[in-house]
Amino acid sequence: MANGQSSSKEEPNPEKLFEEEIKKPYYTVDYLNNFKLPYEKLDVSVVIPTYNRSPYSPNSLKRELNPLSWAIKSILLQKPSVNELIIVDDHSSDKTKQVVDSFREEALKKGVKISYIKNKKHLGYGISINVAGTNANSKYLFFVDDDSIMAPYAAFGAVYTFEWLLSQGVNVGIINLPPYLRSSIPENTLSKKQISQIDFYKGIYLSNKASFPEEYLEDKNKFIHEEFHILKPFTIQNSGGYFLCSKKVFNEIGGFPVTIYKRFPEREFGCMAIDNGYLVYFQADPKFHCVHGSYGLKNNRTFKGDDWFRRVGGDISLKKTMEFCNRNINDTGCRIDQKEFIYNSLVAIFSILYPRNSKGAIKWVKKVYDDFVIGGKTEMLNTSLKEPLAESERKEIWDRAIKEGLEFIRKRELSKIKRIQKVKDNLKGKEITPEMLNILTEPEPL
Repeated sequence: MANGQSSSKEEPNPEKLFEEEIKKPYYTVDYLNNFKLPYEKLDVSVVIPTYNRSPYSPNSLKRELNPLSWAIKSILLQKPSVNELIIVDDHSSDKTKQVVDSFREEALKKGVKISYIKNKKHLGYGISINVAGTNANSKYLFFVDDDSIMAPYAAFGAVYTFEWLLSQGVNVGIINLPPYLRSSIPENTLSKKQISQIDFYKGIYLSNKASFPEEYLEDKNKFIHEEFHILKPFTIQNSGGYFLCSKKVFNEIGGFPVTIYKRFPEREFGCMAIDNGYLVYFQADPKFHCVHGSYGLKNNRTFKGDDWFRRVGGDISLKKTMEFCNRNINDTGCRIDQKEFIYNSLVAIFSILYPRNSKGAIKWVKKVYDDFVIGGKTEMLNTSLKEPLAESERKEIWDRAIKEGLEFIRKRELSKIKRIQKVKDNLKGKEITPEMLNILTEPEPL
């Protein structure tokens, strides 16, 4: 063209588009305050398994520093209100019961039933979830960590999305919402296919639920409700710990796995939902996020985003809560030593992948060896190293984890073979009955 001008348009800058997108008013946590919502009350039981997340008495001057208090308060601030809150105390040794009891009067005023159950011994996350699921009295179950602060319309967003999908004829099983680590805004943008992806053949296992879908940066038709500005959900391949499902789906799947999964039982639960013909969705709308504290993890990450908790009725700023979370404490929540964390993550992911595609699992294991053992990277385990580990230490963790994963799989296969043999033995000289086949679906031994 004349004067050396080019006819091509300048390519949009994704970072700038994201920066502009996330500032739009319909992503703020209180945007829906101005609308009449289609529910008077949410038929939801919020489930919180907890362990040593209440270090201070609710009568002390430091009561506002209890992570469990933040979680409970954020649930009582849900709009519309939920039906009940079930807290399963996994044999804590701190002030958990006193903290729960301190909210009973407020819950009663808001019509929220609080159920407190204490395990007789420390049983772990998966079993505690199942105890709560068994005792829930609502149509929907909503799972949240005991150091997470839910945005006030989070439960509404999950229910609305679930029921919208049902109205579209979708066999939906789970709705995941975005958890942001010590932040109230997404970490970055990624394509939908990179968010919570599992490729059993290629050995790919990704989470990335703190990311915003880059496809929505320029999509003008990205909402399922034009007034509420609720984003369209999309399918993912694995579930996280901040999600909603119906009690019907929970019961059909049989609850969370409680065998080897010291890490990521919620992700195996998501895979089991898919195995049973349900679809798992991600509702990436930032106004439905939770701020995840990861109490007891010292990573020096400073809080980012809108400090909204006090504005909606909380007793403390998000900035202060996240500063308090930034400390090394092992005997709390699911927090464990760094080496054990990586080891348990390896065992869990390998045990999730291998039964579904052994070739894919082996590819993943080899990639972990190259990236983690040789390269010192931990992205594929959805974590970062607090302290450097020598290659010999990384090799020992990898070796021990793969051996335990293979032993777990061997025992599970032997158990299946024994059940098949038991059915065959029962059939000798007998007429087969449908009840005999129940042996094949007996739960795995703990």
